[in-house]
Amino acid sequence: MRPASFEYHRARSLEHALELLAEFGDDGRPIAGGQSLVPMMNFRLARPAHLVDIDKLPLAGIEADGPTLRIGALTRHEDYFGHPLIAEHFPAILDAVHYIGHPTIRRNGSTGGSISHADPTAELPAVAVLYDAEIVARSASEERRIPAAEFFLSAYVTALEPGEMVVALEFPLPPQNSAGSFIELGERSGDFATASVGISIEHDGVSVVRAAMVCSGADLVPIRAPEVEALLAGQPLAAPPAAEAGSSFAASIDPANDHIASAEYRRALIAQLTQRAIVAACTRALEKS
Repeated sequence: MRPASFEYHRARSLEHALELLAEFGDDGRPIAGGQSLVPMMNFRLARPAHLVDIDKLPLAGIEADGPTLRIGALTRHEDYFGHPLIAEHFPAILDAVHYIGHPTIRRNGSTGGSISHADPTAELPAVAVLYDAEIVARSASEERRIPAAEFFLSAYVTALEPGEMVVALEFPLPPQNSAGSFIELGERSGDFATASVGISIEHDGVSVVRAAMVCSGADLVPIRAPEVEALLAGQPLAAPPAAEAGSSFAASIDPANDHIASAEYRRALIAQLTQRAIVAACTRALEKS
């Protein structure tokens, strides 16, 4: 199919982009790589009357700012590979980007686009929730920071207001003694995930001090698993209760049936992914100790 008709506008600056989005309101959408928006437009699931091209704006980059890692909205997925700050502090993010689509999507897709699109199976929304990131949104009149747990409202629905766009993600830097992992399963490599699980732990070299876990595939948005997080605290890295944690989490969720998987299958899959993610994170922690 072809998209509905629209008007194209190239933004000369961030301020110009925000002025255009303020003018167009609900009828305007920013576009950069277009890896999420264009397919939606082709199927007429999205029908913006105005597209504001922000691709050439200086909104890319990964840099530390004190205790915070800031990732610009136009940072491409492939930019995460080999970046020292990602590799050192955010192993679950590094794992997650390997699952994103195909090489072309990783080359052209942007961080802000993925976050704004809010696909319930997408990797970057999941790790944003996992690491307690804040989404930095700008409009012509203000800038605000929205906790990731409050940003994703439902499938493809976010807390962005008309005229706002994502300009960056900000992640608190984890402590030195931390580790993590992210595991996902889809029908084929590069396909949308049937389910995924990510975990981040703080440790003392022997035991888990604190854990955070996120799951996609159990709900319309990425969800945390507080019961698993509490269960893992104080457990030995060498023998974490991974199977128990997986079973506990699977019993607490109510995933939907769809054309890809039944609720029963997805629940069993999430239990296994939880177990594998915990073991992988604890193994990495021991290797670094």
